[in-house]
Amino acid sequence: MKDQFANYVVQKVLETCDDHQRELILSRIKVHLNALKKYTYGKHIVARVEKLVAAGERRIAAQSPQPA
Repeated sequence: MKDQFANYVVQKVLETCDDHQRELILSRIKVHLNALKKYTYGKHIVARVEKLVAAGERRIAAQSPQPA
């Protein structure tokens, strides 16, 4: 994931997989986020993961029933 070109593969997989696959992949990547932040190309994955997590949280909030 810290490779100059492989990070694009990881980003594309996250972009094109279904929700279940994305959750599995994200759970594996999240463990390595701090280490990835140290690498120039790893930072691209960190940014993508943070974007996907934020989008997922917004989607969950939108689906939750709002208190009256």
